[in-house]
Amino acid sequence: MRELEVRSGALRIALRRMTSVETLADNTVGGPRAQAILAEDEHTRLIRSPLTGVWYDSPSPGAPPFVRIGDLVEVGTLVGVIETMKIFNEVASDASGRVCQIHVHAGELVQVNAPIIALDPSEGPISSEAFDQ
Repeated sequence: MRELEVRSGALRIALRRMTSVETLADNTVGGPRAQAILAEDEHTRLIRSPLTGVWYDSPSPGAPPFVRIGDLVEVGTLVGVIETMKIFNEVASDASGRVCQIHVHAGELVQVNAPIIALDPSEGPISSEAFDQ
């Protein structure tokens, strides 16, 4: 860790910067940011942030969220908005399934490609192709 501390009378300013080794250790299983490192498998499909900005899960303060845990979503379902440079960008689902986990809270800063919502694709809507056979 790199540190800089400046004192002048009663004023004290301290700056700390973690090195890349400490950042990697922090991201390991059990580290504070371990939840952010998630992988998809056959049982989970992640909806990821298309850009960096502030996440909002509802259209306005006090309004119900776009999606909740347990909701079924289809491709194109609006799941939230990300504010970047005072522009609100809609985030739509790129997969179908049941919402099994929401990884961010309203007002949090999300980075590009960060996981936002986890879906269970096995519980998605039945496609019309199942009836064509």
